[in-house]
Amino acid sequence: MKTLYKILYIMAVLLPGLAVVPGAYGQSSLQKARASMENFDYADAARYYEKHFSVNPVQTDQARELAEVYIQMNDTRSAETWYARVVESDSRTAEDVLRYAHILKSQGRYGDAILQYEHYAAIKPEAREEAVSYVIESLRSQEWMANPTFFEVWNESRFNTEFSDFGLMPFQNGYVLTSDRKLAGKYYPEQEIYGWTGNPYLKLYRFAGENESGYQVMEGLNNTYHNGPGTFDRESKRIYFTRTKMIRTRIKPVNSDPTSWYDLAQKVDYVMRLEVYSASFNGSGWEDVKPFEHNLADEYSVGHPALSPDGKTLYYVSDMPGGYGDADIYYSTLLDDGSWSDPRNAGPDINTSGKEVFPFVSPDGTLYFSSDGHPGMGGLDLFRAEGNRDRWSIPENLKYPINSPADDFSLLTDESGQAGYISSNRSGGAGLDDIYGFRWAPPTRLVLEVKTFERLDDGTLLPLPSVEVSAVDISDQTNMALFTGDDGSALAVARCNTGYDIKGSREGYYANQVSIITPVCQTRNDTVFAELVFDKIVVNKPIVLENIYYDFDKWNIRPDAAIELNKLVKILSDNPQISVELGSHTDARGTKDYNEQLSQKRAESAVAYIISKGIDPERITAKGYGENVPVNGCVDGVNCDDESHQMNRRTEFKVTRIN
Repeated sequence: MKTLYKILYIMAVLLPGLAVVPGAYGQSSLQKARASMENFDYADAARYYEKHFSVNPVQTDQARELAEVYIQMNDTRSAETWYARVVESDSRTAEDVLRYAHILKSQGRYGDAILQYEHYAAIKPEAREEAVSYVIESLRSQEWMANPTFFEVWNESRFNTEFSDFGLMPFQNGYVLTSDRKLAGKYYPEQEIYGWTGNPYLKLYRFAGENESGYQVMEGLNNTYHNGPGTFDRESKRIYFTRTKMIRTRIKPVNSDPTSWYDLAQKVDYVMRLEVYSASFNGSGWEDVKPFEHNLADEYSVGHPALSPDGKTLYYVSDMPGGYGDADIYYSTLLDDGSWSDPRNAGPDINTSGKEVFPFVSPDGTLYFSSDGHPGMGGLDLFRAEGNRDRWSIPENLKYPINSPADDFSLLTDESGQAGYISSNRSGGAGLDDIYGFRWAPPTRLVLEVKTFERLDDGTLLPLPSVEVSAVDISDQTNMALFTGDDGSALAVARCNTGYDIKGSREGYYANQVSIITPVCQTRNDTVFAELVFDKIVVNKPIVLENIYYDFDKWNIRPDAAIELNKLVKILSDNPQISVELGSHTDARGTKDYNEQLSQKRAESAVAYIISKGIDPERITAKGYGENVPVNGCVDGVNCDDESHQMNRRTEFKVTRIN
């Protein structure tokens, strides 16, 4: 919605106090309200309307007028109240509903806005496609707010007052900002008031302290009317900034507030337009103040200057003929003689049918700007694009929380591009427009959810409660102790992009362990899952060790067998309460005595290997069963294939005792 800074990009800002208005003597409050509104003295108009409504019934057209006055004053909450009354009346129009929906959207009330957009489409079926696009934007904005990017944003109270403060620009050991603040004894003596807002005209201030006493009016730069943001070139020690100029005209101006949906166009005598000026800093003050050679205030505005890092390209905003929308970004290049080339449009990837304003080029050459033409969250949104001059990537919305449902603009970054300042009229600020700090702060933590299951004989998995879990950070060996609840799960806060060894144990079950690496966090709500499956310990239940092979007529442990035996070593290490028997079995080929001796030697060899890995000899015994315990019918005298014989050649273990 409308904020003070927008006065600086209005392409035909009407100068209050110069339109011809009938004398106020003897007028009613309503007549005074309408006269003030026509004269763009909105603060007075609001007061007169409220006075009128205090003793008179509210008519729909009058409520609509007051709602628009509050829009111009940037009081969207009051505007919402009065437009709600308009929409509830029988004489509402489709445009009333659309304006009301936009106001709701600008306050972040996306659900209510969607209902009004749908209402708008029902009243005006030919606008359904337009309404759908607004609904999509609202839904996308809700998603952005639910999953914010990894930026922290805070109000920089040292810069802000109850008035409008924006457009931060580095200068020497401090900053320059634009403000309409009232500073007793420090402002111009006449305290000239701008009737649109009821506050002084915008001026450039230097800030070199931590509180209001650190502000100084930039003498030599400010003129009578509005003076606004720009850029300072450290190399040339030259500042480029925006001024407004009063132009006598006899034409009908365009809507004086491009963000409103209410036509205030009328015949007036004067308009204000923007111009770019520059000045050199001599160490103590400003000199060589001169206008930009491509100003043409009689026909259009030029403002919001921004320099490329090398100082050779000047970007600015204009509504000159031939553009794509209400306000486009243009550029000029520095010529050998020190002048600037003719304006060229930055192109259709950047500019839309709406407004593109407040360009800023970061030290790495990235273009940042504000727009209400690209899909956004409600008001002006900040965008970024890679490229230069008139060749750019598709602009990327900076999303929430850099952007908000309100107006977000005038971005300034540091060398890293991951910290800086923005200006915004979002809710919760100190004044009309405030300066906010931001920094890149990706989450370092996520939620670790450990789920524990019991495996039944048929392979079914059931949640297993009361499992003690330890999650050890591999990098620093810190341990998180957890305990699963009735649903077999436990939650903990873990570090992103970190390895964890997760081990679980419960009496009567084989302990289990899994290693995970948590991901690089993508949102502030990332969760990583780890599952542990537990088998119940059953005494004398044989468990086959797969892939234990021996060479023919040999009992030494082969490397591939060692891999499998290491699994039993781990089971014994993780479950110190159990003792086991390791049994070796052969097939029926060969004599029984030979098979019993061979299987015993293999079992003893396997046990010796396990003991060599640190397992207490008292906890494991060897038993050679020969061909005496087949798992199928391949016994002496039965003809079987090799695969059937292989099933009988196996190594098993079984728990013999639970201590």
